[in-house]
This record gives sequence, structure tokens and C-alpha cells, in this order.
Amino acid sequence: MTAVASARVLASDYEEVRACRGPRSRLHMAIAIHRTVDGRSLGGLRFEPYDTPDDALTDVKRLARAMTVKAAVTGLRLGGAKGVIAHPPASPPDPELRTLALHDFAQLVDSFDGRYITAQDAGTSIDDISCVGRFTDHIAGRPRCKGGSGDPSPYTAHGIEVAIRTTLQAPIAGRHIVIVGLGHVGSHLANRLHDAGARLTVADVNDAKLVLAEQLGAQWMTPEDAIGAEADVLAPCALGGMLDLDTISRLQVSVVAGAANNQLASDLAADALLERGIVWAPDFVINAGGLIAVEDELHGFDQRRVERSIERIGDTLNEIYDRASRAGTNNLIAAQQLAVQRSGGLDGNNT
Repeated sequence: MTAVASARVLASDYEEVRACRGPRSRLHMAIAIHRTVDGRSLGGLRFEPYDTPDDALTDVKRLARAMTVKAAVTGLRLGGAKGVIAHPPASPPDPELRTLALHDFAQLVDSFDGRYITAQDAGTSIDDISCVGRFTDHIAGRPRCKGGSGDPSPYTAHGIEVAIRTTLQAPIAGRHIVIVGLGHVGSHLANRLHDAGARLTVADVNDAKLVLAEQLGAQWMTPEDAIGAEADVLAPCALGGMLDLDTISRLQVSVVAGAANNQLASDLAADALLERGIVWAPDFVINAGGLIAVEDELHGFDQRRVERSIERIGDTLNEIYDRASRAGTNNLIAAQQLAVQRSGGLDGNNT
């Protein structure tokens, strides 16, 4: 990604990717629209450290494509997109620079004339999205007090709980569940599973999360140890790419169902999980609760309608599991096939 002040369009198989260096903040940022449906796409804004601008550009494109699949398999009439603001790992932005960067990003959002709607994602908060909303109307996830869906994390956690319950085919009470990553979603999930009677083991790179573990009576482990812990379910809720062939060989669970995006380090990991008899609930299916909530805001937010829609994630999972069983394939392929079927094909744009 070249450091230029004005946005530039990048030719690719995506509908459009624009990258720029913010005129006020001088931070690199990008928006990728993989696909629009009815002339619009939706995807959150990540404000995260990246080693290079090219790393940020690669990430935003990967995440935008994943959003297309997520929206399709969920049955939402939305295309997939994503936005990122990159800052150097050693130089997190101070509040003033952060505000300037969010203003710059809003300007980039506006350049798409409503084809891209942004929302909260990793590294951003409701306050950040409200800040973006001062400069563009093309946002979702506004505060509840302003008629919006608010923080998407509780809705994402709800979807993961539905997935765990569906995949276990039994109540959660008494089951041992390991959660790796206690960020916004992981913390909400831990509370939900605790309330449902699960026995919890939790892990995070941030030792400050130990306070939550103690509040829930959960066992605390390092992420490395937690991955190999003997339990019923592993819920990856941190960074993607955790499930590689080495990690899968260490798993001592029957179910993997978590909120992290892009959990599989490669497509081969899906076969490795199948060979070991471990049921993997596809992440882009089960972590759609937040997307369901912010999409509902576009029609006038109704919490009960959203919660009913999130419960239907279980029906989608059962359809995927049945499809995979009948075809003798893995859950990744079955979920991708279902997404293509529900979207009418993911190649090309439906504008």
C-alpha cells in the first residue's frame, strides 16, 4: 500500500479496494468491498497494529471476502466488506491522533457513496463508531440510546452459545468448556456459559483477565496450555489461524466452536479435524450474531427479532453437519457450499 494522501483504487477480483494515508492522521487505512448486494455491503472497522501497510491491505481483503460468505450463509441480503486503520505496533495512537484517524476513515467511507457501511470490530468501540458517525451517515452499530444495536459483542457471544449447544446436542450445564481469548466477545461468552452451568477454563495473553476468571470460578491457564486441555469444547475467541496441523494433533476435545475469525490455518486443517473425529463449527457461520444485529439496525432495530434470528444459527449448523455427513466431506466445504447455494453464487456482484 503506497503512502499517498488520496485514496487509490486497486484492481483485483474484488468489487473495489481503496487504500490511502489519512490526510490528517497520516495513518494508513483501507476499505475492501468484496461484493455488494442491492448496492450495499457491510463490515466492521479494525483499528489494529500492523507491521507494514501491505499486511493491513492483505488482512482487509481477506476479511472482506469472509464477510461475503458469512452474510450469504446467514441469509442476509448484504455484501461483504471490511475496513482497517493501521498503526505501527510500537506506536499506539493517542486520543487526539485516534480522533483524526477516525475522521480520515469516515471520509474514506463517504467516498463509496453508501456502498460500504461500517461498524465496530476489533480495536474499535461504540465511541469510535460514534466518532465516525459525526462525519458520515454510513455506519451501523450506533448506541442503543440512539436507536442502534449497540455493542455487537453480546450478540456474537449468543451465537457461539447456540452453536455449542447445537453441536453438543445436549444442555451446556456440567460441560467443561475452554475459552481462549477474553476480549469483548470471549468475556460475554464466558458469562453466558457460566450462567448456563458450564465448568470453565479460560485463557488470555492479558493477565488482567484473571479477575474475570476469579469472578466466574473458572480455572486459569496460559493460551498455549489451554489449547491442549482435556475438555468437551474448545472455544477460540482470539486471533485467527490458531488451528494448524500441529495444534489439531494436541486437541483433547470433541467440539471446537468459537468466535475467532479464520480459525483454520489452512483448508487442510478441516480435513485433519474430521480425521480426528472433532466437530468444528465453522467460524463464519457461528460468529454471525453481531452481523445479524447491525444488519437489523438498517431496518429499525428490534432486539427480540435479532435474538430469534441468532437462535436460527443452530438450524444452519445442523444443515451443514447433515450435508457434510451425507457427502462424506468436512464442515468447511459443506458450509461454503451452503453459502454459495443461499447466495445464488458468490462469483461476481449482485448490484
